[in-house]
Amino acid sequence: MAILGAAALAWAEAAFPAEETLRSVPLPAREGQGPLDWILRRVPAEDDEWAGEKLNEEIGARLHDLDGVIQDPERRANELGGFLSGEIRDEFPRELERFLSPLLKVEKAKFKIFRVLPGEGAPRTARTDALFEAGGPGAKARFAQVRAEWRLDWREEGGLFKIVRREVLRTESAAMDERPFTEVTEAALGGSASYRDQLRFGLDHWRTRIDAASGIEIYGHQGIAVADVDLDGLEDFYVAQPAGLPNRLYRGRLDGTFQDITVAAGVGVLDETGSPLFFDAESDGDPDLLVVTPLELLLFENDGEARFGRRTKTGLEAADEKRASMIGAAAADYDLDGHLDLYIVSYVFWAGSSSKISSPYPFPYHDANNGAPNFLFRNEGGRRFADVTAASGIDENNRRFSLAAAWCDYDEDGDPDIYVANDFGRNNLYRNDGGRFRDVAVELGVEDTGNGMSVAWTDCDGDGREDLYVGNMWSSAGSRLAAHPGFKRAQKDLAPLYARMAKGNTLFRSLGGGRFEDATEKAGVAFGRWAWSSQFLDADMDGDEDLYVLNGFVSGEKTDDL
Repeated sequence: MAILGAAALAWAEAAFPAEETLRSVPLPAREGQGPLDWILRRVPAEDDEWAGEKLNEEIGARLHDLDGVIQDPERRANELGGFLSGEIRDEFPRELERFLSPLLKVEKAKFKIFRVLPGEGAPRTARTDALFEAGGPGAKARFAQVRAEWRLDWREEGGLFKIVRREVLRTESAAMDERPFTEVTEAALGGSASYRDQLRFGLDHWRTRIDAASGIEIYGHQGIAVADVDLDGLEDFYVAQPAGLPNRLYRGRLDGTFQDITVAAGVGVLDETGSPLFFDAESDGDPDLLVVTPLELLLFENDGEARFGRRTKTGLEAADEKRASMIGAAAADYDLDGHLDLYIVSYVFWAGSSSKISSPYPFPYHDANNGAPNFLFRNEGGRRFADVTAASGIDENNRRFSLAAAWCDYDEDGDPDIYVANDFGRNNLYRNDGGRFRDVAVELGVEDTGNGMSVAWTDCDGDGREDLYVGNMWSSAGSRLAAHPGFKRAQKDLAPLYARMAKGNTLFRSLGGGRFEDATEKAGVAFGRWAWSSQFLDADMDGDEDLYVLNGFVSGEKTDDL
């Protein structure tokens, strides 16, 4: 573990170019190879036997061209017919204009295919289900967006696929006169050199400038933690940077700006950080800091004035010895003794910095149980923690490539239970019965088989009971493959399961008495793209909970993707 001190910090900042010369551009490629090519390499559809994926690329290219036509009124009038077969040439333009009517101007138009079925015989035909989004200035509001799922039938005519039929599967629109949020990052952090020289540049920038031996990787699973570390009534935050750059602690000020106090606080950790967590480890009224790294759990004690000291021999070392690559943490007083305990989330087994293969591949993909174990540490007071993973019963189904966990007393019996989101299969809901846990996800119907990324609890319908939202992946490619007739024939039992894994996020509504129902479709919250993290908040201050979903993934050579 490395912490950047004052002298080292001054050297590191001096080593970076001045702000005016620091550019967020890739390093020059050598011999035709860019620095990230091995990561971004994609298998061309024509190299395999998936006829549907070949069609997806061919028709996707047509839809990409259609994007540009739709954005330009003149091109819509003159070129739209080139995408349409004769039987729909009159109807489609009228329906398109009706769909776009909430917009004064189309500034964005994007299609994304999530299902493709090849037809038989000649000429070539196909059916696609596609997401279509358009946005721009609104006819009745300053900002507007329309979104729909369209089923399009295609036929090849003159060497090009043309639309024969359109069916609207789903549609929705949104409009507002003012943006609900204003970008204030530069105003709040621009006074700190660490922001100007480091944070404001993306991960791609640093991935091509920092030696891979530091542990830097492309995915950016670092996270932030928020707390009032100096007890002045203002929120402060700790942000984990890519490995090789120091994590940063920013102190909130009355004018809405933030001051970098990393060195004075003693928390400039250089190691790869899976997640930071503020929690009161000593029950003394101030937030201490846990920094979760793949190798070890770093506990920093707060003196109440935002000065932190590293504490060792706390008992948390028991997790380090298992070689589990730890990625996150959640705190709660599970045994109701007045001390906050820790649940530690692990993903794979650690196999060295920058290792491309750090653990066995998840197997089977839809129900992997060969991941690294998670841990439950009981806080015994006096900076001592005991590993009670086995003794508490929470070791049940505990090898599932976990990514997130959240505590909540879902059964309203007075003690906190915990839901664990797992990649590659089923999730866990551990019911707490007086300090003993049992995985009840199966019997309550909340396993939510998928690629679990995040967990959020809240009372979203105002009935006084906590509801559960699980972040997964909405995968257009996964949806296409799972719906392919060949895949369905070959994998009769698994095809519905894989279709479920690609469909997106899930909302479980509490019915009381520890029971849940799947309210995803009714609430319209399945689609979150490639979702990572999710959080409930009352964004418009109207008294009910809204939902914010963070999504995205590493970009390939296509810049037009949704």
